[in-house]
Amino acid sequence: MLEVLVGMAILSVGILGLLSSAHNSSHFQRHANDLTLATMHATNKLEEIKRVGTNEPTGGAFGFDYLIDDTTGGFLNGYSAPDDWTRSSSDTVDGITRNWVVSVYPSSAQTAAQSFLIPGAIRMVEAVVTTSWTDEKGETKTVEMAGILHRRQFVGAN
Repeated sequence: MLEVLVGMAILSVGILGLLSSAHNSSHFQRHANDLTLATMHATNKLEEIKRVGTNEPTGGAFGFDYLIDDTTGGFLNGYSAPDDWTRSSSDTVDGITRNWVVSVYPSSAQTAAQSFLIPGAIRMVEAVVTTSWTDEKGETKTVEMAGILHRRQFVGAN
């Protein structure tokens, strides 16, 4: 009888260890899924901004001028404008909040000569996309991606 009780105690400890491992595995799988989803949404927004900014028009609608235009019809139209050098917006997709900021780059060039008020003077902008979500433990997690976009310069006739 004592051998059976000892055997059951050992089996119980082993089963509890397996349950703990299964819980940890499930937690890490959810974390990896959330991280992948947040990275995908950040990448998608950054690629959207890059696509708009680098598709130089030859009679088309997009291009660097369209990207930095925050007046009627431009890409930045309706974005928040905390100052003359920064435009920002946000949304929520699949429970993940995305915040993105488009600003004149480099920051030392933030003078009256280079601002969104004079779009033709802007040569480069920085786009930063931050995604954030709350995991099952209630902790806030974030992913941030950034890129620099340069106004293309065409020399001569092609």
